[in-house]
Amino acid sequence: MSIYISCMHYEAPDFIYRVLVPSIIPPTLYYMLVPGMLDLESLQVIRNSVREFSQELEPVAARIDRENTVPDDIIRKVAEMGYFALRVPEEYGGPGLSLLESVVVVEELARVSSAIAIMATVSGSMVTYPIIHYASEDLKREYLGRLADGKLGAFALTEPCCGSDAAAITTRAVLQGDEYAIDGEKVFITNAPYADFFIVAARTGKPEDRHRGISLFIVDKSPCIEISKLEMMGYRGSGTSLVRFNDCRVPKSNMIGEPNTGFKKLMMTLNEGRVTTSATGLGIMQAAMDDALEYAMQRESMGKPLIEHQMVQYMLAEMKVLLETSRLLVYTAATKIDEGSEDIPLYSSMAKLHTAKAGVDLVRMAMQILGGTGYSKDSRVERLYRDIKMIEIGDGTNEVQRMVIVKSLQGKIRIG
Repeated sequence: MSIYISCMHYEAPDFIYRVLVPSIIPPTLYYMLVPGMLDLESLQVIRNSVREFSQELEPVAARIDRENTVPDDIIRKVAEMGYFALRVPEEYGGPGLSLLESVVVVEELARVSSAIAIMATVSGSMVTYPIIHYASEDLKREYLGRLADGKLGAFALTEPCCGSDAAAITTRAVLQGDEYAIDGEKVFITNAPYADFFIVAARTGKPEDRHRGISLFIVDKSPCIEISKLEMMGYRGSGTSLVRFNDCRVPKSNMIGEPNTGFKKLMMTLNEGRVTTSATGLGIMQAAMDDALEYAMQRESMGKPLIEHQMVQYMLAEMKVLLETSRLLVYTAATKIDEGSEDIPLYSSMAKLHTAKAGVDLVRMAMQILGGTGYSKDSRVERLYRDIKMIEIGDGTNEVQRMVIVKSLQGKIRIG
């Protein structure tokens, strides 16, 4: 499917793990990346491959942001690389990447285009998760197959009434014979204009049932769906939209799992989605760090390069610490999910909370170093400054992540 897949299962020599690895990565991460868990060399192959491909995106990244759309030829190229089907298993025609491998792909895409990165996150991770883990075999073969063939999916949960309170959604799915009639409105739905189908959370129980009355459906794009693209501050071009389902008829067989069991599936999906969304933050942070460091080394002020000024050194040092601690926590959370650890919600929320806070701080300091140049629309840092804020809001706000962390510490949230 794509250039980076062929080397994925290469077995690295033992000296890499005994000698080289401990010298280049922190001990905490080293003990996660032991033989049998991950092939480090193939992980670098993936990173290099995505970085090489991203050079094709760089010339159009600013235009994607400015025009709030991704050209068809770019979508086609990204799809051909398998980036919209990251987690689709090989048996269904996909790359079959681990979450850690997917994080590396998303991180590298986000260094160039946050829009493309978040599109890959949604279609390649959040859409695939409930299908892989809960859908019937027929649905898996149909819809995972579509993703593997280059189609995109969208994840429709948030509503105008209900953001953080997902248990209060009002979109209804009413059983009529052998099909469900779905009516309702979703908002801030990434990929909507580009999607071939939607994962839709709808109420099949009573409103007072809250989370116990929610089911998941796969809904094909059809005339019953109205899509209105929104003008967002950041991640522009990713197709963030208001989506209206008008008496959409869906076969009973398109329900994912059993009726009224969708809420837990949503929460499990968000555990993974929060990690891949955080990966877009890593890419944004790395790009801002790169631009700030380059500018500080080239720009002179008061007779010497900016980087020789103590306050600029302070900011660059802080930025590097924020970047690497975020990366380590995101990689740890991804590894926890790959291992099936029982404390996935804790690490997923910690990774997202830390990356969101650190990312906003880092990009702010990058803009401060660039000064007026960074504040200009001609600066990449200006775009990154708008993009990074979304990490504090999407897939659960910082406040929601703190709630999940505390509930995890209390033993109220745990996998298994």
